[in-house]
Amino acid sequence: MRAAVLHLAFAGLGAQHAVSAAYDDNAASLGVSRKLGYRDDGIERHAVRGKPAVLRRLRLTAEQWQRHQLVPVKWAGLPGCLPWFGLE
Repeated sequence: MRAAVLHLAFAGLGAQHAVSAAYDDNAASLGVSRKLGYRDDGIERHAVRGKPAVLRRLRLTAEQWQRHQLVPVKWAGLPGCLPWFGLE
């Protein structure tokens, strides 16, 4: 699903980059992000349930997405929806 949203953002809406984040203990989310081409973009330190936690920020550029796009995605009817995104 994330690949489909990224394809919409980059190929359909002309996004320049996408951002994501996950806590250090969420290896599955970080793994999916890295497989899709996201790169580290800093950390944030938080308290979660009173315990220290590190949030890893990730960023994916349109160029990185093109190199890591693994799933073919197609859409239909996008031009009619562009005004809803503030695009013409």
